[in-house]
Amino acid sequence: MNPSSNAEFIESISTRFSNVENEFDTLKIKVKPEEWVETAKILKEEFQLTYFSWLSAIDWENEVSVGDPPKESVSPHFEIVFCLSESIEGNIVLVSTEIEKEDAMIPSLIEVFAGSNWHEREAYEMFGIEFNNHPNLTKMYLPDDYEGNPMLKSFELISREVKPWPGEVDVEGMPENGSKEGN
Repeated sequence: MNPSSNAEFIESISTRFSNVENEFDTLKIKVKPEEWVETAKILKEEFQLTYFSWLSAIDWENEVSVGDPPKESVSPHFEIVFCLSESIEGNIVLVSTEIEKEDAMIPSLIEVFAGSNWHEREAYEMFGIEFNNHPNLTKMYLPDDYEGNPMLKSFELISREVKPWPGEVDVEGMPENGSKEGN
């Protein structure tokens, strides 16, 4: 990667968008839900970020069925993130937005990136997020009659009801250096 062109890229993105974070030369742009599709178009057309890598969601919730709750209280919401890149310089940009958990909806990115199709379907199935104008928002993994969204923090794991999580595993320590087995 050419450091000068990478610095220029970071500067140009930071100039174009107001809420940009830079961690390890990966830029994360935080946008409002109504700016979701337009941001994708700008990044594709103006910055040549033509490779749609992935889209996923994070369920920010204080009440969890399994595991420990967050250390600090959070406002319950979904964070949706997609990743774009370009192949010449290897620049990567993440775009993030937050939506309410009640009536979780956001516009589909399919008109800009056809590759978002399955990613949006997966987020719909696993989190229950609706993607407006998606042409085929159907389940990919679970049976059609399956109820619930397995990636929600509030989702009850049936396997944990049948057999509780054993908790911390007791692991035997390693033999000390220089000790010989069998002596």
